[in-house]
Amino acid sequence: MAKIAVGDRVKCQKNGNTDYDFYAKVEKVYENSAYVTITHYDVRDDINVAELQYRAVIALKKMKLVTESELNKTDLQKVSAAMLAE
Repeated sequence: MAKIAVGDRVKCQKNGNTDYDFYAKVEKVYENSAYVTITHYDVRDDINVAELQYRAVIALKKMKLVTESELNKTDLQKVSAAMLAE
């Protein structure tokens, strides 16, 4: 498993709070998990992601590093700054 650090972009597997995989930015790393801000998500998860206030704690084994080019190719809903400010 690649070493995950603050500021990394990751793809997270669906979990108990979401029904679909999503992309996020790592804000803080714990021993076995990380606090992330969701940046791209499946529109079908709109209510779930909004209830999470676009943030979640995810197990490190449920995420993998991604590149900016992979993020740009996705057709998922992008979280805007206005959404995070709510």
